Amino acid sequence: MSPKESRKEKSSSAFTIRPFRKTDIDFVIGGQLTLYATEYGFTSQVWNDYLTGGVQEFLRQFDSARDCMYIAERDNTPCGCIAITHTEDRIAQLRFYFMERDCRGRGAGRRLMDRAIGFCRGANYKRVFLWTFSTLDAARHLYAGRGFRITDTHINNEWGEPILEEKWELEL
Repeated sequence: MSPKESRKEKSSSAFTIRPFRKTDIDFVIGGQLTLYATEYGFTSQVWNDYLTGGVQEFLRQFDSARDCMYIAERDNTPCGCIAITHTEDRIAQLRFYFMERDCRGRGAGRRLMDRAIGFCRGANYKRVFLWTFSTLDAARHLYAGRGFRITDTHINNEWGEPILEEKWELEL
């Protein structure tokens, strides 16, 4: 193992990945609202309602055979999240994926992504999709590296500044 790989493994191993608990929901909602307000200027009530409603709907519809949410922790403190939710027969949506700024670039986001894709394969989904923004370069790089491809785009004017939304899909 090269020194670079060794450093990467050490930084990644400082994180744990675990299934969500209902007590994590405030972290999931609050973490994303703070991140998107601070980094992207998303402060509209429409954005707040979209995100909060999406997480609440995830909880109402949760089926452990078809849905999952994983939390990344560092020093027993949540610092990232990813979720898979069922949409149609054998089609899943990746949602609520984020890492707090001071935990990025250390491998935990890749581990969350791999765990979520592994869940999809284990649940026999044939495809997983996600919606993201063209400005999320690191996340887009990770999606492309896992085989996701852009299948749709449109401009969204509802959350503050106009932003290009992208739909990415992965055939499993």
